[in-house]
Amino acid sequence: MVRELMKQVDIKSNGIRDASVAMYGRTDIMEGYWRLLSDCQYDIEEGLRLLKAACDWHDAVRPKMKALIPKVYRDQPGLFSLRQIGFDGDGKPILYHCFAQDHASPGDWTVDGILTHVVHIVENAGRSSRDKGGEERGMTMKLVIDCSGFVAAPFKSYENLTKLHQTLMLLYPNVIDTIAVVNYGREARIVWSGICDILDDSLQQKVKFCPEKELDENLGPLSYDVLNWLQMEIHANSKATLGPVQRNFWLPTKGSSDHDPRGSKTFVTELIDRKSDSDGFENHPGIMYGS
Repeated sequence: MVRELMKQVDIKSNGIRDASVAMYGRTDIMEGYWRLLSDCQYDIEEGLRLLKAACDWHDAVRPKMKALIPKVYRDQPGLFSLRQIGFDGDGKPILYHCFAQDHASPGDWTVDGILTHVVHIVENAGRSSRDKGGEERGMTMKLVIDCSGFVAAPFKSYENLTKLHQTLMLLYPNVIDTIAVVNYGREARIVWSGICDILDDSLQQKVKFCPEKELDENLGPLSYDVLNWLQMEIHANSKATLGPVQRNFWLPTKGSSDHDPRGSKTFVTELIDRKSDSDGFENHPGIMYGS
């Protein structure tokens, strides 16, 4: 079925393949097509329609978003804290977001603002993903949502939430493998119960409210490096007032032995602090443009 969809893409190309490579990964888009087909019950025509709609959006909107990123993040490097911090034991990217670290004001939580950031992070996480043999493995990834400092601003507009969800599901169907929610309180639970009717069943089933000590069980397998980073970061962000290191999460720490909020030690060494970007990978925009 995936090969049939690829055949139809070649027949009716019109730039679809180029755009889908940008969304699903540079060298292997079959996994992306497979996720798309599973999301539309393996209907080739519907899959092609959704793929064309996603690629049209990507071609029309993504260049404008990409042009905005340097301008926005030079002034507000910590606008949104969502970032890749490492990989699980199978090479899947792990993303982390903490409300307490967001520098966004209520007015910054717009559909376009969130999409600009999320699309940048997700597509670059796909570029970073490698299997144990070093080959690009596709874009399935895991997300940790730290509810410390939880704010309800992103969830107040039902219309905006619906638009955001529909766009992300169109662009990246089934891209999230697991969503682990930590440091959640009563308000976060209430908001979650209110937005469940927006989300499709398959996404709801991927959400796991879990204590910090159960991260390895819910996200595993995790290396000691990544698990230790998550535990230290979550603990540091649970304090009533964040110190400058945690608040300015996009900046490198002074000592090599210090906890680095940018990501796990291996990830920082191999992807954040490296000099070459030959494979097209780009970091969190605050890391790239902030100072």
